[in-house]
Amino acid sequence: MNLFLQMLNLQFAMFILIMIGIIAKKCKIVNGESQKSLSNLLIYFILPCNIIESFKGEITTDLISNSLSAFLISVVIQVASIFLGKLLFARFSDEMKPVMKYGLICSNSSFIGLPVINNIYDSIGVLYASIAQIPIRITMWTSGLSEFAGRVDENGKKQHAFTKETIKSLIIHPCIVAVFIGLLIMAFHIQLPNCIDRSIVFMSQCTIPVSMIVIGCILSECKVSQLFDKAILYFTFIRLLAFPLLVFVLLKLLKIDSLIIGVSVLLTGMPAGTTTAILADKYGCDAAFGSRVIFISTMFSIITIPILCALF
Repeated sequence: MNLFLQMLNLQFAMFILIMIGIIAKKCKIVNGESQKSLSNLLIYFILPCNIIESFKGEITTDLISNSLSAFLISVVIQVASIFLGKLLFARFSDEMKPVMKYGLICSNSSFIGLPVINNIYDSIGVLYASIAQIPIRITMWTSGLSEFAGRVDENGKKQHAFTKETIKSLIIHPCIVAVFIGLLIMAFHIQLPNCIDRSIVFMSQCTIPVSMIVIGCILSECKVSQLFDKAILYFTFIRLLAFPLLVFVLLKLLKIDSLIIGVSVLLTGMPAGTTTAILADKYGCDAAFGSRVIFISTMFSIITIPILCALF
């Protein structure tokens, strides 16, 4: 119950930060360019620093074992998300189906997932979550992108899942690079100069406020009308409750370490990723529907994340 109340307080604090982002965008304190700059700051500096910070510590047999478990479980979850998406969303229109399938494959595990896990499990949780993010990133830019395969973008170019560009974006993604830097620091016991170490700590502490304000800016663009249609509520139920609860039950039956269960379930129970609407717009799907999917799943996650935490 204490963890539930702690998470409820955290979610409401995050909601306030999201509202600040919404108000800032609506009042034009933040415009499109500055929103993009904030997103880039988060992706290229703040989140990588948060990941590197989590890798400070000694390598132990438990850490190696749990890291491998986190990685393999994430692989299985991503494969399951691909097949569940094909099964559960088959009856929807061709404009909505790719959005829903991609939204199930690609959760907002970075902007919301890492801050939440950091608050519950501290740096060790972020470490395992960062390792679990590797399969998530790979699936996002391969199978996830393939949901839009064959569609034509705004430049009249057909989309293909496996291209040099997508492979390159995977390899050089700042969060993936940060994982490998963190692994090197941990493996070779590298002591960073104090000024660099403190800078990483300070940047890491910006994760929650900046990420929530960016989320608020993104959500401010959603129209309130037609938010609660059945397709969105159905997707939100699958994304935030049904899928993570299934993961929880299966991992409990397999007697997986409780910390790894917590990290895996929380990452699975995050709302739809912000790229859902961006790719829907780029490849001629229902972008407005994609925006509503992000908005509703993010808002409902304020309630469902504490519920998931009550399981641990």
